[in-house]
Amino acid sequence: MVDQSVQGYVRGTLIRGGTSRGLYVTPDRLPPAGERRDEILVELFGTPDPLQIDGIGGGNSHTSKVLIVDESDRPDADVEYTFGQVGIENATVDWSGNCGNLTSGVGVFALLSGLVAAESPETELRLYNTNTGTYVDQIVPITDGEPAVHGEYHVDGIPGTGARIDSYFRDPGGSVTGRLLPTGERRETITVAGEDYPVSIVDAANPNVFLRARDLRLDGTELPDELADSDLLDRLELIRGAACERLGLVDDRHDAVDERPAIPQIALVSDPQSFGTVSGGRVDAADIDITSRIVTTGTPHHSYATTGAMCLAAATRLDGTIPAEFARETDGLDVTIGHPKGTITIGVETATRAGDTTVERVRVGRTARALVDGRLFYRHVPG
Repeated sequence: MVDQSVQGYVRGTLIRGGTSRGLYVTPDRLPPAGERRDEILVELFGTPDPLQIDGIGGGNSHTSKVLIVDESDRPDADVEYTFGQVGIENATVDWSGNCGNLTSGVGVFALLSGLVAAESPETELRLYNTNTGTYVDQIVPITDGEPAVHGEYHVDGIPGTGARIDSYFRDPGGSVTGRLLPTGERRETITVAGEDYPVSIVDAANPNVFLRARDLRLDGTELPDELADSDLLDRLELIRGAACERLGLVDDRHDAVDERPAIPQIALVSDPQSFGTVSGGRVDAADIDITSRIVTTGTPHHSYATTGAMCLAAATRLDGTIPAEFARETDGLDVTIGHPKGTITIGVETATRAGDTTVERVRVGRTARALVDGRLFYRHVPG
């Protein structure tokens, strides 16, 4: 039996949503927002440590996440949720953005926790994300009164198949900055270490900084291990930090790694290309509309961050941006992105208002399931 004077615990559920895994809790399970809540989460996840061996984190940005989920008092939402990106080597929790992969598990957690009642054969939920002030319409398939786990839908980066959960992100432009094009420019130049880098800064679902892979002397098909070069990652962080500075998120670009480690994300883009995946498969250039690699919290992503994919897909519809320069022209709504583990397809609905393109909704299909439910222990944090 654990001595509670030595250790505390948080009661929650570990859920795999899309290609991420995170801790889902109701707000009564944690202290109110503030320093103490962050200290407990950092301790719970085993941060700072690149392996997070003494906590529930997995040593990667896509497994070091928390979602706080509750019923909503809003008349236009059933559930509201707050996302936190827990640092790995830095003892931080970034609450400034959203997670598209783990959004797919919000409905699952809400149903399993009794926050909403299940309706067969599928339950439709209206979610409100407190980080970005945006709404998500979600459809969760139901089997025997619970979220379904068996199905025919495959997500590259996840073994096997599962039940498809569709999430529709409404009006995602300006999720953090208030504008789809935060600086008003579709393309601009950031100077780092005496070198100029053309970038596009776009905010749809989450802010992202897009740059050409070739401008970093890359071909764009590199796999995560090939991108895990300290000099390259340091340069990408400086570019990302400069974008943070330009957006007014930090006063000094060098502080971004501590003050804004998760937002904006940064991604390399290139033409549709054929390449081998990390799992031994192959992506054919004819099957994708653009090739990209994304870095999250300083780590090359093993597949692709879903909010990053939504932002990239939206950016391909904005003439003059770097993603639009490389994207294949398509007639339909779907944009298929090639990433290290395969592909991800995002639906993009746009409209033209006063001569400008606006993004009405983006859609993504994922699978999700609960892995562990119970008490998760942490050493007591003084205070």
